[in-house]
Amino acid sequence: MESAPPSAASPVVSLVRTGGLAGVHDQVTIGADGSWTVTDRTGARRTGRLTEQQSGALRALASDPRLVRESARVQGPSKCADVYDYVLTVNSTKISFIDCPTDENLPQASIALIELVTRAAWG
Repeated sequence: MESAPPSAASPVVSLVRTGGLAGVHDQVTIGADGSWTVTDRTGARRTGRLTEQQSGALRALASDPRLVRESARVQGPSKCADVYDYVLTVNSTKISFIDCPTDENLPQASIALIELVTRAAWG
């Protein structure tokens, strides 16, 4: 039996991005109220708040039932080096993957959510 998709009413989202050529370790946390905090590998922090449009898009993406399936998927060996590793948590649903565009079976719902979060927090 599959779990229910994450609640979209007030999703809490955490994103950790590591790897890449520069060896980043960035984290974004978005609270249920739309406030966000970014912490980079040096420990520097920035804060902000999602716009109403971003909050609506976040709620829609966070309710995607594919997230539950993506949390259970197993990614095979990657064909890429120096790419980002992502750990996305939506409420209690956790999805981990290596972002290599030539790999198969990438978590498309997670990628859409990550794109929204990174645009909102990193510009």
